[in-house]
Amino acid sequence: MKILIWDFNGTIVDDLDLCVEIENIMLRERGIREGITRQEYMDHFHFPVIDYYYWLGYTFENETYEQVSVQFNQMYEEGFDQCGLMAGYHEKIHEAKQKGYQNVILSASKQDDLRKQCAILGITDDFLEILGMDNNLAHSKIEMAKHWMIRSGVSPDDCTYIGDTTHDLETARALGVTNYTLIATGHQSYEVLRAETDKVVHTLSEVVL
Repeated sequence: MKILIWDFNGTIVDDLDLCVEIENIMLRERGIREGITRQEYMDHFHFPVIDYYYWLGYTFENETYEQVSVQFNQMYEEGFDQCGLMAGYHEKIHEAKQKGYQNVILSASKQDDLRKQCAILGITDDFLEILGMDNNLAHSKIEMAKHWMIRSGVSPDDCTYIGDTTHDLETARALGVTNYTLIATGHQSYEVLRAETDKVVHTLSEVVL
């Protein structure tokens, strides 16, 4: 059985602008800075997310990372309806099905939120499994992915992985998946991704299955 593993945020859903908007509202509320540009976000966003927040200027002296994450996630949920599917998604998922792939979402998003968002986008039935995490703090996607691989009995050699961050690259490598592609229309720039691997394309439509 051939498996196509999809990241969600920045790969399936085009949510970059929403994330930048939320970051800037939160930064201004706290008087940390006036905000960041879309390009600055793509050049500096990285995992673990707490390190990215330190780069933004958060000190977590008066609030915890968890509290900041809760606010971000609440605002993200409230604004999610302004997000759409990544350009080329429908064509790529159709191609994957035509070529015999079973499709699986592997995301650092909270499981319940992820399922709800897939329903809003109308894509639930495209996937064999929709796998999110039990918390919203986005620091154990790799462990979750390893557990899924063991449970499913899927061989890494039968998997193809599509993501948009170096964390997706780390996840693919941790799973032993060598057939992966990163797209540079998500949360990290082409330059950031290309510094780590040559398996980078500019758009989802360019991914070769």
